[in-house]
Amino acid sequence: MFPSEPAAFWLALFAGLGVGSIIAALVGRWSAKAVTISNHRQNWITALREDIVAFLQEVDKMNHAMSMAVASKDLSKKLSDVQGIHEARNSARLVYRRILLRLNMTERSHIELGNLLKAQLTVKEASLDTTDIDAIVTLSREILKHEWAVAKYGIFTTPVTYLKKFWRFLSATT
Repeated sequence: MFPSEPAAFWLALFAGLGVGSIIAALVGRWSAKAVTISNHRQNWITALREDIVAFLQEVDKMNHAMSMAVASKDLSKKLSDVQGIHEARNSARLVYRRILLRLNMTERSHIELGNLLKAQLTVKEASLDTTDIDAIVTLSREILKHEWAVAKYGIFTTPVTYLKKFWRFLSATT
């Protein structure tokens, strides 16, 4: 089992330890990189969530100011409401652009979310259509859930998500 000469024994021992050390260093580097990427992705997910909420808040402000302007009989009140619409729209545009910079230009769901958000930058009626807001919230939740899976599973995201969908399908059919 052991080499007959002491020099060969020590050479084999150092070679084994050297290869093991190199493998441990590579695994440690890969692990540290994966943790760093995951932390950055979690921060990105949190920032995207906060920006979507801020955008929807500004849209609510725009629509509220519009409904107040339509209902108001006083001209000075209407002018201040129009100013409120303008300020809320500028804030919404800023947040919209931040969201666009965070979204992926090639993923279908990200493009769809960008289009839904863009449609909210224009106040069309005095009352807010909540179906559009609900669609934005639903799509945002789907995107955030997928991005969380990417942060959690890394390179194994696609197979894990397919397995989860398959498992849900099997459990639903039984």
